Parts: sequence; structure tokens; C-alpha cells
Amino acid sequence: MISRAALRTSDVIRQAREHLLRGQQLPLGMLDACIDRSWQRCMEHGLQPGTRPELPRLDSGELRTQRETHRRLIELADPLIRRVAEDLRGCQLLLATPDATVLKSYGQRFVLNDRFHIGAGINLDERWFGTNAPALALIERAPVLVKSCEHLLFPDNPVSCVAAPLLDLNGDCLGLIDLTFEADHPRPEIFLRRVQQLTGALEQRLFFRHYQQHWVLQVHASLAELDSVSCGLVALNETGLILAVDSQAAQWLGKASAALIGRHIEELLGNSWKEICRQCESCSALLGLPLTGGQLVGRLNPPDQWQPAALSNEASVVPVSPEPSLCRDLEALVEEWPMALAREARRASRALEVGLPVLLQGKTGTGKEQLARALHTRLGEQRPFVALNCAALPESLIEAELFGYGEGAFTGARKGGYSGRLVQANGGTLMLDEIGDMPLALQARLLRVLQERVVTPLGDHREVPIDCRVIAASHPDLEILVTAGDFREDLYYRLAGVVVELPTLNEQGDLAGQIHERWASLCRRHGRHLVLDETLVERLTAYLWPGNWRELEHCLEAALVGAEPECQRLTMEGLSPRWQRKLTQPMESGVDSTATSEGVCNGSQELREMERAHMVRTLEAHDGNMTAAARALGISRSTLYRRLG
Repeated sequence: MISRAALRTSDVIRQAREHLLRGQQLPLGMLDACIDRSWQRCMEHGLQPGTRPELPRLDSGELRTQRETHRRLIELADPLIRRVAEDLRGCQLLLATPDATVLKSYGQRFVLNDRFHIGAGINLDERWFGTNAPALALIERAPVLVKSCEHLLFPDNPVSCVAAPLLDLNGDCLGLIDLTFEADHPRPEIFLRRVQQLTGALEQRLFFRHYQQHWVLQVHASLAELDSVSCGLVALNETGLILAVDSQAAQWLGKASAALIGRHIEELLGNSWKEICRQCESCSALLGLPLTGGQLVGRLNPPDQWQPAALSNEASVVPVSPEPSLCRDLEALVEEWPMALAREARRASRALEVGLPVLLQGKTGTGKEQLARALHTRLGEQRPFVALNCAALPESLIEAELFGYGEGAFTGARKGGYSGRLVQANGGTLMLDEIGDMPLALQARLLRVLQERVVTPLGDHREVPIDCRVIAASHPDLEILVTAGDFREDLYYRLAGVVVELPTLNEQGDLAGQIHERWASLCRRHGRHLVLDETLVERLTAYLWPGNWRELEHCLEAALVGAEPECQRLTMEGLSPRWQRKLTQPMESGVDSTATSEGVCNGSQELREMERAHMVRTLEAHDGNMTAAARALGISRSTLYRRLG
């Protein structure tokens, strides 16, 4: 790498060369460290200043063979290098093999003297060409700058050069890129950054190609830089386990790549992996990532969709088939509900059919999105169902994601613009989950859109008509938020056409039967055939389940996938020690329901204070782990950060 200690001027380099010609040792720090090492190696190879060796060059047949051998490298790099060469007039770019043989030359062609010109087929190995950027980049395995006078064998070299190795996903050198330019350029570091950007872009392309059948998460601190070479990449399998992490992502996430591989992405995001996937099964989606104590921005790209999502003018929404557990018919879903609540769910179905909005109120894990999908499916039409979790995005992203934007609306905006979730849901159903977390300023704009039925994307003057049914969902009671001044009253009445209050798990009938049904579904999903012990079922039905269906399914699924291959029956002993303890001890539930109802009676301010106190206690119980506390509370990490202030 470039050292800032050495003064890399022509006078200093000339003095160093004179030292060598007199057979003297170079003073320590006189040369840049990597140049010093190169000069020492060259002299060990018998090369001295003024030496003019014969350079090996491939004939046309040998060059064709080399290009065929390195076809993968050429196909990957050629399009990008051509574009850079067109931008950098007066420069020469080289694409070379891992042994410094030049495969292709782009742009201007430089001639060092009447005997040496740089082009395809030449080999730039340090042993006969002396100090040069391509050879040095391969040896140092890092981007390097070699100024004109630092070329040991060519003291009057008219050009300087920069080079960087191109590494594959295993860290092996796939090839290298060199950029040669006029020696008198005042800022050679500009070209070094350009080569680093080029190799970074190619390494990202390699990552995307290798993991094109998997989910790929892009990570950065800035939305404007999310598509730059400084963004990090994380590959995930279909269940959310981390398969690979590039070096940039490791820096943004604040952990070594090896420490992240094999972990579940929920540990970092604080949101349900399934919920996140459903937001972007047909197009990439922006996410707010409350990581490493700060706010990062992410874009999650679904399998086989990363290139269209990044380069196309529009990422359309295609109706997707939800997983079997989400496909329950409305009647099956409310079958065990209390009669009055089931009646309201059926009323909501009829209301949605004629265009009235529906508001779903329920504690975490009660199945608000399952009910929303069931209401949408009840319409009997193959129209899009588009969901947006208002708590999963920072304020700066919600507006662009919901309303869309025109081309050039802001730095980093997608070419051609982006329609937004409201337009994508046109003719279908839009679900606004955790609507209570939407900022007040955006609530006013959403209200206007719902009233006028037209959307004006950011940075665009066009008014786009929309016709979609709206389902809103909220964990906290919106009426309480209205009283507290945290939610617009006019928007509440616009959304609350029919309000459905979802029952908690313990308010539903035949819980044991539903547990058996969920267990059978999980066994089919994972290809296992375990019997659920009836004693365990009794314990499960007696538990209060503050996290409702989500908590129950996590408990059952973790036990199923963790069971030994020879296991035939799941008993209490098959659960983790934590769950054994929770199911055998009485649960203290006074803070949740009783305190909340008292808070409503005594005023919204007291309610917020009690809610915050409960969050603080939960955070302390999880040793300050924000992710674990948010999961226990049934909210996202960003919501927990915001409410704790």
C-alpha cells in the first residue's frame, strides 16, 4: 500500500538511484516501502538501473490460448473496462492474468522507447521488466501506484501507472487491472481510486453472480452510496442464514466475516425474516437497519432478481404465492375466535370488497398480516397484495418507498425513477403494517392521497391516479395514539372504516387442536415426522404466550429443527432449558394487561411512561441486547430505539 512517510518526488528517486549505482545501501524510508522492496528484489534478480532485458511476448496463437483460458475474467471485466477507457481519454488500461501477462489493452497505447511498447501478449513480471505496477500489485496483493521515475529500469519513463488485483470470493487472484497515464499528471491518486473502484465493482459483480440463486443484502450508511462500490454485500439462504459476507459488509456491520457466517440475519435486523421477505419477493426493497448502535440503510435483493432490480426502470410487483401457513381461508382463520370478533372480521371482508378501508388492531404475533392476506384473497381476484412495514424503514426512506420518486429526485435515485408501493398496489390491496410508527408529516401526505386517490412521486410533477384497497395494522391502539397527539385524528377516521380487534392466542378456542395443526404444518415444511407429546401440549396450552402465534411457532420450529435425527416424539425434555423453565413456571403478566388498562384510565402520558418503563425493564432483562429486547417486545429495533429516545 502507499506509504505517506516517503517523499515520492523525482529528486528523491534520482538520489536513491544514484545510491544504488554507487553500490550503497538505500537510507531507511527514502523510498515508499513497497517500491523499496521491489528495487531490492530486482537487484537480487540481477537487474540494475539501465538494464535492457528482452521481454517475453506471446505470439498470436499463444495469446488466443491465454484468452480462452481466462475467458471468465474477460467476460466479467471487458464491458466495465471499455466504459472506463471511454471516459478516461489519454489513458491506457490493461487487463492481465495472475502472472502479469497482458490479455487486452484499451484506450491509448504508450511506447516507453523504440524497443518497448505496452500491449496484449507482453509479460510484465518483475524479474525481467523490473518495478512496475501490475507486477507489484500481484506481489503486494493490494492497489499500488508506481510513478514514472520509480520504474527501476526506465528512469526517463514518460508514464506512471496504477494497478490493483481482482480477487475472487475465496480471496484468490483472478487477474489484475492496470491504468497507465502521462507522468506529469498532478494528482496520480485520482487514477488509483479509479482502479480501486473498478476492481471493487467487478468483485461485487462476482459476488452477485455467485449468489444469484440466493438473497443478497446491500448495506451502507448512506442511501446515496447504496449502489456504490463502498456498499457491503451479505448473501443469505432462503431461511435467513448468512452464507457469505464481503469485507465492506463486515466493516459496516462491525464484525469479522467469519463471526457472521452461519448466524441468522434476524440477530442483526431485529425484524422477522419472513416479514422482510414478503416485502420484496418480486423486487428489491429498501430497509432501515438499526445496526452497530446506529442506523444503516439496506436493500434486499431476491434470488435471480438483483440485476433487474438494480438496472431496470421499474421493479414491478407480481402477485406471489404465500407460504402454506399464510394461505388459510378467512373462515378457517376465525373459526376459533370469539364470536363477536369473528363477526367483525367477516364484516371487514364485505367492507373491503366495496372499497372501505380496514384497520387491524392486535398485539404482536396475533396474525395481522395473515388476516390481511385472507381478506385480500377473499376478494377472489388475482390482484397484487403489497405490504409495507412502516416500522422497518427510517423516516428518510418511507416517503420514497410509499409514494415513489422521479428520475434524479435525489442522489442515488434509481434511473427511470421508482413507482412506489401505492402505485404498485394499484387495482389490488395495500397493507400498511405498524401504521402508528409513520411520521406525522407523512401521515398528512398519506391522508391527502387517500382522499384524492392520486399520487405525486418525489421530484416529479405528474399525478398518478390510484385505485387500491387499504388495510392498516397497528400493535398499539391508534385511538390512544390520537389522544396522545402521536397520530392524526383525521387519518385515523379515514383508515378506520371497519376496525377488527384480533384475539390473543389464549382467547381462541381449541388451542390444543390448533397447536397440533401448526405442528403438522411445520413437520411437512421440514420433512420430519415427530409426534407431539400430549403432556407437552398441555403445557403449551397453559402458557400465556405474550408473543402469541409468532412466539408459539418459534418455540415449536426451534424444537423441531433441533431434534436429533433418531427422535420420534417431542417431549418437554426436547425443548431448550429456557423453554422448559418458561413452561413450568407461572408467568408474571401483570405489567402487560393490567398496567396498560390502568394507564388508559389515568391518561395517555402515564401510559407512555409505563410503556417506556416496560421497555427499559425488558432491555435490562436481556443485558442491554437491543435485538433480543425488541424481539421479546414484538417490535422492531428501530421502533425500540425511537421510543426509548
